[in-house]
Amino acid sequence: MGAVVTAAAAFSGAGGCASPGAGPPTAVTPVDDVCYHLVRTLAERAGLLSAVMTAILVLTVIGLSRVLEGTDRQAGSTDRLA
Repeated sequence: MGAVVTAAAAFSGAGGCASPGAGPPTAVTPVDDVCYHLVRTLAERAGLLSAVMTAILVLTVIGLSRVLEGTDRQAGSTDRLA
C-alpha cells in the first residue's frame, strides 16, 4: 500500500516541477532539481505514513475479531486459565 501511494504521489507531483520554458510549448522543459527532490521526499513520507496506518488498521481489525471471537465462547470453557 505504501509503495502505491509513494509512486502515485511522485508521478503526480513531479510534473509541476518543470520550469516554464522560453521556447514553444512543445519543447521539453528542464526539471527543477530542488522541486523534484522535495516532491520525491514528500512522496516517500506519504507512502511510509500510509503503510504504517494500514498496518495499524489491519492489526486493529484482527485484534477486534479475536476479541469478538472470544466473547462467543461459553463461560464453562476448558481452554481458560484458572
